[in-house]
Amino acid sequence: MPIEPVSERNRDAAGDLLTRFFREEGFTTPRAAIERNLTLMLPDPSCWAALAVEGGAARGIVTVTTMLYVEWGRLGEIGDLYVLPQFRGKGVARELVEAGIRWCAGKSCSAVSVTLTPEGEERHRLSEFYAGLDFRSTGRTIMSRALGSGSDG
Repeated sequence: MPIEPVSERNRDAAGDLLTRFFREEGFTTPRAAIERNLTLMLPDPSCWAALAVEGGAARGIVTVTTMLYVEWGRLGEIGDLYVLPQFRGKGVARELVEAGIRWCAGKSCSAVSVTLTPEGEERHRLSEFYAGLDFRSTGRTIMSRALGSGSDG
């Protein structure tokens, strides 16, 4: 299945998939915030989003960001991964993640990480999926503090 970077031409389809993903997973981020953040990501050279497309229709999406760290150098992170339910189990998610990994390699990332939520693990056994793509647990725990801006969710 072809993988196409998200652009102005297919941004609405990307917004539709991300909104559906967030709703299905129980996130409360409003569509307007999703659209705003996607709009900010697209021109940012440290971010990338792509669609899996079949027959001219988007079937899945991946978002990827990079950051610089003293320990790692440039590190990539899979932020969002969603495939429409009727296309799951057909390798679409794998193709999207591999495309994200290639993009990170092109940005000279030393590694690519992904954060798994307990809900994602329970619903989709994400650790098994990512282990099948050679991702390994670092044993680290991610903690965050909301700053009250940027996500609305």
